[in-house]
Amino acid sequence: MVAAITLSAAVIDWTALSDERRSIFLFLGVLPLLNALFDTLSYAVTLTFLRRGLRARLPLLWGVADLAVACVLFLALGATLVAVMHWLNLLAGTPLLDLGALFAGVYMAPWDYVWLYLMLFSTILPTALHFAVSLLGVQGLWPRGLRRPVADWIGEADRSALRAVRAALALAFVWWVPLVVLGAGIWGLWAVGGDLALAALALYFEGLTWIAQVPVGAL
Repeated sequence: MVAAITLSAAVIDWTALSDERRSIFLFLGVLPLLNALFDTLSYAVTLTFLRRGLRARLPLLWGVADLAVACVLFLALGATLVAVMHWLNLLAGTPLLDLGALFAGVYMAPWDYVWLYLMLFSTILPTALHFAVSLLGVQGLWPRGLRRPVADWIGEADRSALRAVRAALALAFVWWVPLVVLGAGIWGLWAVGGDLALAALALYFEGLTWIAQVPVGAL
């Protein structure tokens, strides 16, 4: 597939083709292939960390590690897209995708490029799922001395209706209180640091712009 795309970019007279046909080549051939490669790598990392997290005492830490790797892959995907598109433009002898216009458009009218954001953020989807699963391990933060009585109450739940209710309430408390506290903390960080998240995204695109300008030389 890679060889076919490279050969097509080098052999076909792209100057004689319309922008619509160039878009078909990019959006049905080049971009899905690159995205699939990084999505596969992201899934592999997530599955590996997920298996380790299932055997760990603090699975949430593996979820955080997965999130860190996902951020690296997120940057790597953007850099790879820039480099590959510039390389294909050189092979074709004409811009298949005008990177200068693309970056200018992202800065001037960011909501016109939702397709680009969806493609880039797809590498984080398995990590988001892993992080959600890791939240189930938050109950492990309770001291064992507090969890052991709850386990005993669950074992005695079939002896009477009152004990069954006590066990159910205690189990719900053990599971839900850490999740509520963690959710409140995440909401607080977003409420306070939402602007920081947007600034981080802006810094990400500035980094891609620098990669396109300096190492790649596409701008």
